[in-house]
Amino acid sequence: MGGLLAQTVPLSFAAAISPLVLMGILAILAKPNSRGHAVAYALGVVAMTVALIGLGLVIVETQKGDTGGPLSSPWAQALTGVLLILFAVQMVRPKHRTDEEKAAHHRRRLIGPDSSSVVFLAFGVVMMVVNFSTIVVLIAILRNVAQADAPVGDDVVAMAIVAVITSSPAWAPLVLVLAGGQAMADRVARVGQWTNRNAKYLLGVLFLVFGVQDLLKALGH
Repeated sequence: MGGLLAQTVPLSFAAAISPLVLMGILAILAKPNSRGHAVAYALGVVAMTVALIGLGLVIVETQKGDTGGPLSSPWAQALTGVLLILFAVQMVRPKHRTDEEKAAHHRRRLIGPDSSSVVFLAFGVVMMVVNFSTIVVLIAILRNVAQADAPVGDDVVAMAIVAVITSSPAWAPLVLVLAGGQAMADRVARVGQWTNRNAKYLLGVLFLVFGVQDLLKALGH
């Protein structure tokens, strides 16, 4: 179990560095009397995260055999390594829109002045679906699960921890604001702005490190 967690939890923190999801929750919390909508948004993000991880885990478990299935092959490891390196390059390239602007774009498309909590829940789902960097990291994590070839129970526990960490940009700011009030909301907003400016560099480095690591492991087989 310890070895499986060592192969999944570090990557899940990379998946959690998601300015896109974070900007969504911060924009909602910035409005008055919006905590109910913020809860709905966080639930949408969590639900989609669990759905993606659950689907991936089902695929992993059904493919497992004596050798752990195709996902544990060196080719799969090399492919995820290449994807992570490509996303590392993409992260540091100049962009037309920041993550804050992307989040605002999706929010304008989905949410009106009188939108219900159901719409905010759908907004959370959409923000996870379009969060491609996080999805790539989840694929790499699932590949590690297949490669570890651990018992199903261990896989489920490990991926539950991954789900909690990966979805934390949606629920952690909400919990902090509910516990700390306006003073905490101001601090969370400042952290969010810093993340929006700098997360791409941190993600670029992490993706490059994990990608090169995967490629070296694949070549070593």
